[in-house]
Amino acid sequence: MPADRPRVAITTGALRVPPTYFVLQHAQRLADRIDAEVFARVAEVRDDSLGVPVHDATPAGGGWARRTRRSLLRGTVQRRAIEAFAPALVHQHFGTWAAPAVAAARHGGVPLVTTLHGYDVFAALSASGLGDRTRARSVRAAFGASARLLAVSSFLAERAIAAGAPAERVQVHYQGIDTDFFTPGDDAAREPFVVFVGALAPRKGPQDLIRASLGLAASAPHRLVLVGAGPSEAALRELSSGAGHIDFAGSLDRTAVRGLIRRARVLVLPTQRHEGWQEAAGLVLLEAQSCGTPVVTYRSGGAPEMIDDGRTGYVVPERDQDALGDAVGRLLRMPDAEHREMARTARRFVVEQRSLASSAQELAAHYGELLGRTI
Repeated sequence: MPADRPRVAITTGALRVPPTYFVLQHAQRLADRIDAEVFARVAEVRDDSLGVPVHDATPAGGGWARRTRRSLLRGTVQRRAIEAFAPALVHQHFGTWAAPAVAAARHGGVPLVTTLHGYDVFAALSASGLGDRTRARSVRAAFGASARLLAVSSFLAERAIAAGAPAERVQVHYQGIDTDFFTPGDDAAREPFVVFVGALAPRKGPQDLIRASLGLAASAPHRLVLVGAGPSEAALRELSSGAGHIDFAGSLDRTAVRGLIRRARVLVLPTQRHEGWQEAAGLVLLEAQSCGTPVVTYRSGGAPEMIDDGRTGYVVPERDQDALGDAVGRLLRMPDAEHREMARTARRFVVEQRSLASSAQELAAHYGELLGRTI
C-alpha cells in the first residue's frame, strides 16, 4: 500500500446508509490508492461494514426529519471538518448543499470534483420556489468552482450544460454497480413473476406497470411484485384491487431485493417525466442485469443508457402502456434457452461496461489527472 496516498474528502448533504451506498463505494474500492473520509451535513449510518470513516456535522437525536432540518445550519461545522482533514482533493456528491465543499476546496487551494446525480441539475433548471432557488444557487456555485463535473449519464450531462455547467468541464461518469454483490442465482429458481423496485410515486411509473400487468394476466400468467414505498401506495393498491396476482412487498434491504431479482423473469422500471424531473440513470436496471435478469424500461432520461436494447432487455416509448405490456409479455413467454442467453448477455454487459470496478478505475484516472499523479 503506497505510503503517500492522497487524501480525498468525499462530501455530501444528507447521507443515509443504507440505501445510499453509491456515495461510499468508489472510496471503498480505491482504499489501497487513496485515503478517503466522508463528510456529511447530516448522516445516518446503519451498516458497520463500510470501512470508510463518516463524519456527521449534525448532532444525533430527534429523528431523521428533525436532524435534516437542523443540518441546514451546520454548513460551517462541515466545512471546518473538511478543512481539518487537509485533503488533496474534495469530491462533492450532488451539487445541492455544496457550499461547504466549495469553501473548503477554495480554502485549501485544492481541486473540487462534483458528481451530478440528477436532482441537483433539475433544481438548477426549475428554481421556482425559495427552496429551489437556494438549491439552484448552490448547484451553480458548484458549477463554477469544480475543476471537473461528473454526470451519471450522457442525458444528465446535456441537461447540466443546459443549466449552466461549463461544457468543457462536464464528463460522463457512469456510477456502476457492485457486480460482486449483484450476481446471478440458480436459473432453475426462476419463476414467472415481474418485479418493480423503486419509489411508489408517479415519476417511477408503477401505475403504468400495474395497468400493463392487468392486461397481461390472461395471456401471460404471472405475479407482479412491487418493492418500495411512497405517496402513491394507496392509489396503486386501489388500482390493483381484486387482482390476486399483484403483491406489495414494502421496503426491503438490498439482500432481500437481490433475492427477488434473482428469481424474477423480468424487472421493469417504467420511469417517466414528472413535474420537470426525469431519471438520470436508473441503477436498479444495472443491478437486475448483473443478476442475470432482463429488464424493460421507458425511453426516458438516462435509463436507456443502462441497457443494451434488444440484447439485455427492451426499451419502449415513454408512457406507452401497450408497448410496455408487449415487451414484458415477450420476456414472460420467451423460451427458457433464449431467456438464459439474454440473461448471460445482460450480466456480461454490466460486468464489462457498467461495473463498480470499472467506474472506480475511471474515477481514479480523473483524480490522477487533477492531482498530476498516478492514482
